[in-house]
Amino acid sequence: MVVEKSGKLELTKALLIMPFLAHKELLSYLANGKTQVRSLDKLIVDKLHCFSNFNERYYDNLGTSLNALQFLSEVDVVSIENSHIVSREKIEYMSLMGTRSDKASKASHNLSNILSEDASSLYLNLRIEL
Repeated sequence: MVVEKSGKLELTKALLIMPFLAHKELLSYLANGKTQVRSLDKLIVDKLHCFSNFNERYYDNLGTSLNALQFLSEVDVVSIENSHIVSREKIEYMSLMGTRSDKASKASHNLSNILSEDASSLYLNLRIEL
């Protein structure tokens, strides 16, 4: 859903989606209809405590993120072209997907806005140790 909102997303940015969605409080905040995230810097200032273990969440979810991207590519939901993920199909939330998927769907616009920033800046601000 985030890739769909972005249209085209660098692979390095796509790997940041799961660590955002894996944090319950951060996901609820991003999914709130009143929340409009303009930049990662502002989000970090507003929700600093949600980012204290982002590096750990990134590495904990790295395998899952790569497996999900490979699966979505194999079932032709996305394509991988020149280190970019491109949405090929529209994914709409259905109630049988569960409440977490509903929140992810609602948060996808805010997350897409965050991921529109430069990749090196995102990794630096999120304190991901490479």
